[in-house]
Amino acid sequence: MQPIVRRRASRTVTVGVVAALAATLTGCGQGTNVSDDYAQICRDNSTEKRLPDDDCNNHGGSAHWYYLPLGSGSRTVPAVGQPATGGSDNLPSGKTAARGISSDGDSVSRGGFGGSGSDGSHGS
Repeated sequence: MQPIVRRRASRTVTVGVVAALAATLTGCGQGTNVSDDYAQICRDNSTEKRLPDDDCNNHGGSAHWYYLPLGSGSRTVPAVGQPATGGSDNLPSGKTAARGISSDGDSVSRGGFGGSGSDGSHGS
């Protein structure tokens, strides 16, 4: 009688591949990945709080475009009504800004897959 041979290797490999794929796909859904240098948001310069983008599109009062540097890591862009500091009133020459960042706030990373939240255009 021949001994029974169990095949565990293929099951182990399958589980490992599925786990790696799940981890990769989970990472894709976290925040917004852009190729731009800055995140463009609307800010009330008197209160330093984020405003809805429509306020800047309509050029009302103290609402102005504000540019938050993204750097090489991830940056949390504040939600409407939250303080927005650490940026600039002017987009530096030769730099690009991601527009349409969620009004609920978002974690924005430079690089990676995708490009949602970015139209690759310059501000103002």
